[in-house]
Amino acid sequence: MPTASEPLTTTSSQPDTITNRNSPIVYGIGTMALMIMTQAFSGYYMFYYVDVLGLAVTLAAVVNVIYAIWDAVNDPLMGYISDNTRTRWGRRRPWLLAGLPFYLLFMVLFFSVPEPFRQGTNLFWYALIMIFLFESASTIMNTNYGALFPELFQGFSVRARASAYTHGFGMVGELLGFSLTPIIYSQFGFTGMALLLAGFAGLILFASIVKIAEDPKSQQQTTFDWKEALQDVLRDRPFWHFTVVATFLFFTTGIFTLAIPFWAKYTLRASPQSPALIFSIVFISAILMVSPWSMLVRKWGIRRTWLWAIALMIIAAIELGFANTLVSGAAGALIAGVALGGIKVCRELVLADLVDRSLSRTGHRREGVYYSLSRLLARLSKILETLSLVLLSVLFGYVSGENPGPDPENAFRFLMSVIPVIFLVVAWFLARRLSLGMDQEVAVT
Repeated sequence: MPTASEPLTTTSSQPDTITNRNSPIVYGIGTMALMIMTQAFSGYYMFYYVDVLGLAVTLAAVVNVIYAIWDAVNDPLMGYISDNTRTRWGRRRPWLLAGLPFYLLFMVLFFSVPEPFRQGTNLFWYALIMIFLFESASTIMNTNYGALFPELFQGFSVRARASAYTHGFGMVGELLGFSLTPIIYSQFGFTGMALLLAGFAGLILFASIVKIAEDPKSQQQTTFDWKEALQDVLRDRPFWHFTVVATFLFFTTGIFTLAIPFWAKYTLRASPQSPALIFSIVFISAILMVSPWSMLVRKWGIRRTWLWAIALMIIAAIELGFANTLVSGAAGALIAGVALGGIKVCRELVLADLVDRSLSRTGHRREGVYYSLSRLLARLSKILETLSLVLLSVLFGYVSGENPGPDPENAFRFLMSVIPVIFLVVAWFLARRLSLGMDQEVAVT
C-alpha cells in the first residue's frame, strides 16, 4: 500500500504527443466557457439571494449545506457512470452534449426568481430546488469535461504545456465570469445577466465539445465494478493526502469568491462595480503568471512550486484583512492572483499523475472516479463556507442586506482574512509531506 511519503509513478512511459484534433487550445477554450458559468454562479448566487432578495443568512447557510451534500453524492456517481459508458461517440461526449441545454436553462432560472417566490419561505424553497437542479447539470458537465484531460494529453512535458493552456483559458473564463457579472446585472438585471452569459458560454462550449476526439482504446476496456474502484481509490493514500490539501485550498478560494462582493461593499465602502475591478486584478495577474509557474514546475518540481504558491496566498490573505481602501484591496488581490496561477497549475498536474498511476496499477482508466472524488471533497468545503457564514452571524450579528448588524465592516474583514489564513497555513504544512514522482523526473532531467 503506498503512503503519503512514497513517490507516485511517473508518466514518462506514456506517449508525449497531442493528437491533431485534441488541441490544448480547443480544450482550454471549452474550459473557459465552463468557468464563465461556474464563477458567475459561485461568485454571486449568495449575494443575489442574501443581499439583493433578503434571504436570511442562516437560511442561505442551510441551502449551502444541502447543496454540498447533494454534490458529494452525485459527483462520484456521475464519475463512475461516465467511466463505464460505452457508445460510438465516446464515454464523455454524449453526457456533455445531453447535459449542456439543462446546464444553461437552470442557470437562467436560478437568477430569475418569480415575484411570488421572493418572500419568506418561498424564496428559501425556490433557492433550494433551483440549486439542486443547477448542481446536477453542473456535475454532468464539469465531471465529464475535467475527466477528459488525462486521456487527451499524456506525458509530463505535454501535460505541463496543456495545463498552462487549460488554466490560462480557464482563468480568462473566471475573469469574465467574475468581472463582467456585476457590470451586466447593473445594466440588465440578474435575469439578463444569466441569459447573456449562458448564451455566450453555451455556444463556445458546444463548439469545443464537438471537436474533441476521445481515445478509442478507452472504449475497448472492460467496465469495472463500483465497489472495486472505490476500494482501490480509498487505498490510494497519496490521492487522499493531496485531496485534503486541495480541499483546504478550494475552501480558501471559495471564501474569497463568496466574500468579495460583501467585503467591497461593507469593508472597503467601494462602488457596486468595484468587485469587477478586484476580480479582474486577481484573474489577469493569475493568467499572466500561468506560464512562469509552469516553467517553475519544470525547474523546481511540483511540490516546491506548490509550497511557494500557497505561501503567497497566505501573504495575500493577510493583506486583504488589513485593507481599508480600494487601492490596498487591489494590492492584496494582485498577490492573490499571482498565487492562484501557481495553485491551479500544480493541482491539475498532480491529479493527472494520480490517474496514470491508477491505470498502471489496475489497467483501468478511472479519470471520472478520481476527478469526481476530488470534486466531492472540494465541494464539501461548502460546508466549511457555511459554518463561516454562521460564525459571522454569531460573532458580528450579520443577518442579511436588510439587517447587516452593528459591524459588517469587520465581519467581512474577518471572513476574508482570519479564516483563510488558518486553513492556508495547515494546507502548507500538509503539502510539505507530499512526495511526488514528477519531482523525481524533474531531478533526473
